[in-house]
Amino acid sequence: MFQKHIAYWVLWLLFLGLSSCQNATGPNIQKEIKHVSVTSSEVFNFQTGISGDEELAEIIQQPKNYSISSIVRDSTTNWEAVYRYKPESTFQGTVYVELKLGKGYNGQSEPRDIKLIKLNISVK
Repeated sequence: MFQKHIAYWVLWLLFLGLSSCQNATGPNIQKEIKHVSVTSSEVFNFQTGISGDEELAEIIQQPKNYSISSIVRDSTTNWEAVYRYKPESTFQGTVYVELKLGKGYNGQSEPRDIKLIKLNISVK
């Protein structure tokens, strides 16, 4: 019985040691908070600086009260990933959206440099 407990704790400590090593080789993650103001009829565009075909640009937390909330990457943005937001026509207040941006992606591994951006959008 005592040997089973020791084996359990050894395995548990080994697991904790291995899981902590994964973070040491993970990508560099930066966090940013940006504050912007828009009118209820305005379309807000946030340029991400992400333009590579395989680079990451995604919404990880949608805002509330929107009529448009998307990432556009086409000829109108010169192939840069641009976050586009337009509030519902009657909404006034503050919403937030979270974006995950990654550079250094080669199609087979995770991006090396990741930014988590929280946009606080004040609608007037």
